[in-house]
Amino acid sequence: MTTDNAKDDESLYAKAAIREKVLDVWARVFKASNKVIQDAKNYGFLGMDVAPDPNIHTMLVSSKFLAEIVTFLVDQAEQRDDTESVRLLLNAKEQLLRLERLANELKANNEDGFNAVLSEINAQAVI
Repeated sequence: MTTDNAKDDESLYAKAAIREKVLDVWARVFKASNKVIQDAKNYGFLGMDVAPDPNIHTMLVSSKFLAEIVTFLVDQAEQRDDTESVRLLLNAKEQLLRLERLANELKANNEDGFNAVLSEINAQAVI
């Protein structure tokens, strides 16, 4: 038979483990966005296609998968009323969408659009 204290301890442990995963996902997203910012500085618009792996196109494939995970985690956090995790995850999801828009501007060969989205990414980035 478990006591209320044991249940509380398990609940706290579970919340800490979930928070750790949320922070890991958030950190991965912003690490990727910081790499894109650095690549844009180093290679410029015309050089982004030849930036070393993982380049923006490789990251785009990963970011779509990561966006699905973030969406799932947001749902889970909302069910637990974990507003801090929801905030972090939505912040990460917005940054993933910016990265996707950036890649699309690059594919469209739209330097002005690329620079505009890059400014948004840079404003949101955590360095």
